[in-house]
Amino acid sequence: MSVSMMAGGVRKSRINGILSEFKGCEGVELVRLGPVSISAIRTVARISTAGDPDAGQALAVMDGVRRLAILDYEDSSEQTRREITGKLDRALKDADLLMEAKDGDDVMKMYGVVDEKTGDVRDFVLYAPGDCSLICVFGKVSMKAIEKLMQQEAEDND
Repeated sequence: MSVSMMAGGVRKSRINGILSEFKGCEGVELVRLGPVSISAIRTVARISTAGDPDAGQALAVMDGVRRLAILDYEDSSEQTRREITGKLDRALKDADLLMEAKDGDDVMKMYGVVDEKTGDVRDFVLYAPGDCSLICVFGKVSMKAIEKLMQQEAEDND
């Protein structure tokens, strides 16, 4: 087991390599946020949403996030889209698929490693090959916090 991969987990080094390889290609947009940026965003959000329970719950979901990467390659050439999709498919092949959501031809795949003791998901990846998009949330996301947020949102919509 290497540092960049948990058993059944997302191969962070491989994903980061793919992101670096295609960064700067025409039609490829990549946003990466590291620990300092994530911390600054969290601090600003806490200050600006003080007293709002919904916002507080949303922030609790992100407490364990250390890095974030967002890739959008929809506007790239057909060849680049095929290359990126093929490499991402291979990189995620052995990762734990948590859920796959389908809406017609659109597919959203969610990967990560669930810690059975804490209920946290580590290295959460959302991948929509048909939409040419990938979102990587490296660190941990509290499933309990997500559950509370979803309950709160459902109550607000009633």
